[in-house]
Amino acid sequence: MLAMMCGGVKAQEVLDTTSVNAKLLTAEGNKMPKYKSGVASLMQYLANNLKYPKEALDNGVEGRVYTRFLVNKDGVVCNVRAVRVELHFFNLKKMSEKSGKSEEALRNHYSKLFADEAARTFYNMPKWKPAKLNGEKVGAYCTAPVSFAIPRFTNTKIGR
Repeated sequence: MLAMMCGGVKAQEVLDTTSVNAKLLTAEGNKMPKYKSGVASLMQYLANNLKYPKEALDNGVEGRVYTRFLVNKDGVVCNVRAVRVELHFFNLKKMSEKSGKSEEALRNHYSKLFADEAARTFYNMPKWKPAKLNGEKVGAYCTAPVSFAIPRFTNTKIGR
């Protein structure tokens, strides 16, 4: 259904916020897309809705997905894609030997797990406040990093 909503966006109605067009949105009266009350509410949404891939968690794999997406003129998130994935393995060589898969195959596998979960989470977001250019709602591309980190500490008191 999201693909149908995004399909009607015309090229001239979409601003690429990573290009020269981003300067237009910083002019008075023009606005960037905004999730609810801003970055803090976006981080809260991600914290509440992002699911750590079980296989990655079980194998101690962490990562960060740099996600690019379109907030269309109706505020719907679409065209989500991972532009870069960074992975951190506890011991990639040992994991490769144990699984019988090459290190490259493992990197590709875990990159896909993290990228798919980041995309799922963005596609399920509530609507954003769309960008405005010269008082009209327009689509605009945004980027956001999504981190997958295994908690290192617990909430237990020291000495217990």
